[in-house]
Amino acid sequence: MIELRSCVIYNFKSLNNFRLNFSKFTCLIGLNGTGKSTILQAIDFISQQMKGDITGWLKERNWEAKELKCKFTNRRQITIVIFFFYDKKVYTWSFSFNLSLKKCTYEFIKEFSTDLNKNETIFEVENSKYMIKNDKEIKKGDIIQDYEGSFLASLKPEFLPEVIKEFKAYIQNIYSLDLLAPQELKKRSRVGNTLGLSGKNLSAFLNTFTKKQKEKMLNQLKKAYPNLEDLNIRKSKGGWARLELVERFGDKKLTNEAKYLNDGILRLIAILAQLQSQKSFLLFDEIENGINSELIEYLMDILISSKHQVMVTTHSPMILNYIDDEVVKKSVQYIYKTKEGFTRSIPFFEIPSMAEKLEIMGAGSAYVDTNLEELVDEIEEIQKNRKEK
Repeated sequence: MIELRSCVIYNFKSLNNFRLNFSKFTCLIGLNGTGKSTILQAIDFISQQMKGDITGWLKERNWEAKELKCKFTNRRQITIVIFFFYDKKVYTWSFSFNLSLKKCTYEFIKEFSTDLNKNETIFEVENSKYMIKNDKEIKKGDIIQDYEGSFLASLKPEFLPEVIKEFKAYIQNIYSLDLLAPQELKKRSRVGNTLGLSGKNLSAFLNTFTKKQKEKMLNQLKKAYPNLEDLNIRKSKGGWARLELVERFGDKKLTNEAKYLNDGILRLIAILAQLQSQKSFLLFDEIENGINSELIEYLMDILISSKHQVMVTTHSPMILNYIDDEVVKKSVQYIYKTKEGFTRSIPFFEIPSMAEKLEIMGAGSAYVDTNLEELVDEIEEIQKNRKEK
């Protein structure tokens, strides 16, 4: 089973020499404009390397490739290193992405020994040549086909060793809902193997669910909305699908189409729907947006106990009070910017003053009780001491 452990990112927007550790559940906090959303975008960008349609991804986000580059460096390529576990072994995937060609012109995957002192390259792309190593043989050759993103995106699974096949599928199944928009969730849709960045395919996506998936999601929704009786997908001419919710009040039933539903329940449906997807890594921006405060604790419990790796950002640190202290210590990353404009992260409760506060108050209360300007000074002092050592 694949598990992402950490990443190092160079030259992606405000992320340069940026390091972040992943937990099973990771929560990013920090002031507006520090780069929390940029981190989600970067992880989505990583996923696109294995999907192989960088042009389509840029179009969907209304971006140009040159806009991905960090404005504070002279680097021409985006370079990213991912550390991951598979079958109790440590691996790295590193790639350099050429912004003009929209592809990885250099990349490799390495397997590390148990003591991490030795490594073996099992996949490499360099100078338009590739190498793939498995237990039986080493395949080498010239790259003659056009591709976008990683060269691995263009290779059939049967061509790859098991670890790379599993890793490729895992990265492909990273899904970001960082542009989730209620006005898009309300729309009917026809094509929906995924929700889409904005959630525009919600109705069609739900229409692909098995009976078991629908029942599980309906039961979860009923805990949040006790009057809810059913969730239906109605199909019309042309293959259009539209979402309907059925509620019961006494002996009366009330059926509402998605376009009449409130923003909060639509966001909750979208989040719960995405949690039904194949096990991988899910990204949610501003998780509390539109959700009633009394439902936040319920939602956080679902996310933390999910089979997926999950990353969320929040502008409401008080939701940290709904997370157990042991989970908080591992999962909460404080995102801030240096004076040079670079985004940085640090485990929030590894900061001495915050660890001390957590002993006597809730995690969210500890955050609210903190002077953030002084906190950055404390972080910089910590970083300085580490360098001196």
